Amino acid sequence: MLSLSYYPEHFGFLAWFSLVRPLIIFSKLTSKEAFKTGLFYGFFLNLFLIYWIVMVTVPGLFGAVMLLASYVAVLFWLFNKVYSVKPLYGFIMFPFLWVGLEYFRTLTEFSFPWSDIGYTQSYYLKVMQIVSVTSVHGLSLLIIIVNVLLWQLLRKELTFEKKFTSFLVSVAIIGGLVSYGWIVIPKYPIPGKVDVVLLQGSVPLEVKWAKGNEWHSFKLYDSLAQTASDTIPKLFVWPETSAPTYLSHNAEYRKFIGQIAQRTGGYHLVGALGAGYKAEKQRYFNSVYQFNPDGNLEQRYDKVKLVPYSEHVPYQDYFPFLQKDFVEKYLTFIKTYNVQWWSDFYPGDSIKLFELPEYSYAVLICFESTFPEFSREAIQKGANLLVGITNDTWFGPSVGIHMHSRIFLTRAIENRSWGVRVANSGLSYVVDGYGRIRDDLELFEVAALQSKVNLLYEKTIFTKYGDIIGYISWLITLLLCCIFLLQWLYRKIIK
Repeated sequence: MLSLSYYPEHFGFLAWFSLVRPLIIFSKLTSKEAFKTGLFYGFFLNLFLIYWIVMVTVPGLFGAVMLLASYVAVLFWLFNKVYSVKPLYGFIMFPFLWVGLEYFRTLTEFSFPWSDIGYTQSYYLKVMQIVSVTSVHGLSLLIIIVNVLLWQLLRKELTFEKKFTSFLVSVAIIGGLVSYGWIVIPKYPIPGKVDVVLLQGSVPLEVKWAKGNEWHSFKLYDSLAQTASDTIPKLFVWPETSAPTYLSHNAEYRKFIGQIAQRTGGYHLVGALGAGYKAEKQRYFNSVYQFNPDGNLEQRYDKVKLVPYSEHVPYQDYFPFLQKDFVEKYLTFIKTYNVQWWSDFYPGDSIKLFELPEYSYAVLICFESTFPEFSREAIQKGANLLVGITNDTWFGPSVGIHMHSRIFLTRAIENRSWGVRVANSGLSYVVDGYGRIRDDLELFEVAALQSKVNLLYEKTIFTKYGDIIGYISWLITLLLCCIFLLQWLYRKIIK
């Protein structure tokens, strides 16, 4: 049920009660049993959620599912330990433990914050508006609180009055969220004023990456861009790696894109590969480049947040035996049978703003849209618009592309920023700061979408103060981990 609540459009309501039965089960186990059962539960929960990674890499899917399952195991182990001390403490702590581990998933190179439970509500825009105050983790906290309250309805030892109170508080939380959304969403949407063009080429992967076939992509995007060219300078957005080459090292392709920018009279944001030296080693990057109307390359940004076990292996610099060359040396079947392993991208230094005459914008390349604080940092630096580029063609029409789309939409609501999302084969759209999609392209459509956006100049509570609920929840979770660890050490060493 919890996995299904992430699926498109109509299943988000399941999240509000899908943890009731698991909580009943976990509360009756020993701590060791809770960890093992949590690992089992977490494995299948995440397998049903991110099964589509197998279309890119089998080892990556296994690594990601096991990593995420370990978080769930620790979560229910901690809950069981607290609940065994006193049930009331377990009721109070469980929402903070859940959100604390959601927040922790954003902090390290092992980060994979794809499945925060708050995203299950992304099709219910009135409910989602609270994230501009609390971030997605605040909404997650409220969802878990409602699950805990509904659990009380099934506890035989509670009086009718306490059960009824739990039910009323649950209704009040959901009703309050809907009411807040109804109040803050403007009845009449304000039209956009700044021109943008979304280029969706829907180039099949086998065509895009075929050796010597780069010109197919360049000519396609050239033809799409020409359909939207006029005398008004505007931003043309190409998808992630839409230029299937190391643009940093290929002057011929840079010149051709520059000519496209001159002919269209606009700025072109182009996703491509990049390379360069870092720490005296040749490194490879997932990059994006901006060309101005004069045809000159102005800026480049290298993706900072990389997908673990897909785009890179965490902490390769510290553990050389994890590097691709080392692994392939001893696991020769990888090359022999062309097993899809991880890419060897290297992370960029920091987020950068792209400058246009009237405004600045930040680019979130694919996975980067899953980090609330990363987008917030871009807005804090002065970005007036969020631009997301991705290539979800790897995942076909699976649930993955819909989940990814709604995550970017959540970032727009959190910061009340308009967003422009361009994917190779969809979902590409323009969204306002309330999560309303203003213009979009169909999945696998080949087209240029001319649209307009408005610029952001005011900051939300979340943008000003950050992910306070996530941070506090993480501190509580860390504190409890330390307490139980010290107890274990005391029993093992002193006794």
